[in-house]
Amino acid sequence: MMMYMSQSNLDLAKLFGMAMNAVSNNRGALNSMDEDAHPDHGDHVANNLGIIKSALESRQSQSPSDALRLAAQKLSEQGQGSTSQQYVKGLQEAANRFEGQQSLSNNDVGLLLHNMLGSASQSQAASQQGGGALQGMLGMLSGQSQRAAPGGNDLLSKLAPAAMEFMRSKASGADTGSAAMQAAMRAMIGGNPLQAASPGQASGGLTAQSIMKSILGQ
Repeated sequence: MMMYMSQSNLDLAKLFGMAMNAVSNNRGALNSMDEDAHPDHGDHVANNLGIIKSALESRQSQSPSDALRLAAQKLSEQGQGSTSQQYVKGLQEAANRFEGQQSLSNNDVGLLLHNMLGSASQSQAASQQGGGALQGMLGMLSGQSQRAAPGGNDLLSKLAPAAMEFMRSKASGADTGSAAMQAAMRAMIGGNPLQAASPGQASGGLTAQSIMKSILGQ
């Protein structure tokens, strides 16, 4: 059974550095997923994550809110592609939410990712329904079942362990929001994000998966 820290001095710069590396290593595949509409998607996302990482590194002695606000500012000035402004909005929302906190929990990072990546990775219908954080995070996996090879791991095989984790967390006294986020974090560890239906889903999945793996020491 996975253990989750309720509070931790998480290194956001390191986490986003892991995400940058994951996207950079797969930028060719991301660029080729939709060459007509988004031929530079992988390049743009890798660049944007690098800007976030550098900004966070320069503010490691400050509060998470201050560091995230600087990252949003730098990305607004230097970002590339449609993901940049989406990430800016998510960073700003997270900075406001974490005001006054001197450290972040795993759940906080999950909510940050949901704010940054949710609109790129959820289906249009799910976005209109305004689902919660769990729906948004698991939405990053939703495209896999559309493109997965026969006999490969499908979405249900990822959701079943997540559902079990959710029930265990609830049984141990976790509130619904925390339990849902823990389940989403567990679900993000499995699967191949490059099997997603769109470049946005794929890059979002790579970003979230690499950060979750780093947090959970996998």
